[in-house]
Amino acid sequence: MGTLFVLGTSTLSLAQENSKPAVIIQPAANVAPVVTIQPAGTAQPTVLGTLVQALFGNQEDKALKEIAKVGSHEQVKAISIQGQKSGATLQTLTVDPQGRVLALVALPRQGPINGSIQSEIHVLDGDGVKVAVWEIPFHAHSLNCGPDGTVYVAGDAKVAKLDSKGKQLGDVLELPHVADLLKDKKGLRERAEKQVKSQKDSFANSTKQFKDRLAKLEAKKEGDLTKSEKAQLNQYKEILESFKETEKFYQTLTPESVMEDLTSRLRIINGVGISDKDVFLACGEAEGYGYSIWRMDADLKNPKRILSNIGGCCGQMDIQCCGSDILVAENTKHQFAKYDRYGKEIGRFGKNGKETDPGCFGGCCNPMNVRFTGTEVYTAESEGIIKRFTPTGEFLGMLGAVKISGGCKNVAVAANKEGTRVYFCDQPGSKVLILAPKAEKKTAN
Repeated sequence: MGTLFVLGTSTLSLAQENSKPAVIIQPAANVAPVVTIQPAGTAQPTVLGTLVQALFGNQEDKALKEIAKVGSHEQVKAISIQGQKSGATLQTLTVDPQGRVLALVALPRQGPINGSIQSEIHVLDGDGVKVAVWEIPFHAHSLNCGPDGTVYVAGDAKVAKLDSKGKQLGDVLELPHVADLLKDKKGLRERAEKQVKSQKDSFANSTKQFKDRLAKLEAKKEGDLTKSEKAQLNQYKEILESFKETEKFYQTLTPESVMEDLTSRLRIINGVGISDKDVFLACGEAEGYGYSIWRMDADLKNPKRILSNIGGCCGQMDIQCCGSDILVAENTKHQFAKYDRYGKEIGRFGKNGKETDPGCFGGCCNPMNVRFTGTEVYTAESEGIIKRFTPTGEFLGMLGAVKISGGCKNVAVAANKEGTRVYFCDQPGSKVLILAPKAEKKTAN
């Protein structure tokens, strides 16, 4: 499960993955719940986003203004990114050793994909002017650039290498470890059957709890009900009414549909990290809702899983290299962690708290993204907040804040070597936002 929110008199849990219900009610004793269960995979995340925005929107705006005021950088430009293919929008970005922005333009990772899908890398100069477009012959989800300028693009259980001019180096590789997992049809079906039973049982138990609570209140005479109990009575009826739609979802949930979700999840490559000699990939696991991190040689051979069951909310799991080590944005823990190339933990940094407090990460699940610039670690939060840390995790200060829309999402951040240009991925707006240092007299850090 994800973070718990107390909404008035109720507790709201945010599920981590698309295959689980998006919202789960856990009513406390003598408390009236106010939010209903909604199965993921439809429009419910928008409902949740609207709810959270209504409850916390003003606080979020206030925090953004406060951080923008004290931050070292401010937004100076917004570059709209338009894909050449219908529906293709900005998904993520990185910066190469030349200081160019490499913006991955593709269809969203989740959702139905029909037929052959191609993606694009839009190459922008440091000021955001487009200088080239490279075509990628598959549905790409993530990209990164190695110290030597080699570009790695991954997605749909594939990975490709490009040189600094966009020329493909060798064939597109089907990731062998993912292919092996996908071949295990029997194992996938067993896990799917287990998951279907677990989810249906969980929903049945939740429904029973609310029916029991409702029956207990209805057994009382109306004149004996307190004001709070009357409110609870109405809310339980509304929740159970909404459960009728959720019940339809579970009635159509089959091992086959879950297998489709599982195989789709395995094919998504959530993140790529590149060091001098290693390539790291983050992807979903065949069992459970966590993520694995795999290490491969620079020539994409000898895959070895170094980490497993890493928590990531809302389909997000970002990794970046810090020298030979790997940084992981463990957003469900409100921390980022550092591991060596063998998966041994070196340290974890940050804590849950107000986004305006030093070294703290707020919201449902943050930081969503992380980046080592060569001297500092930048973290990015879904709300548009960027913070600065040392490579050993010491908080340096607020870099800045930008105004973006949407809930939990990829908010990739990158910078040139000098730190004079910081690039932020506005995924909902399909824009690259450019931040620059404030004038010396205005700098508050």
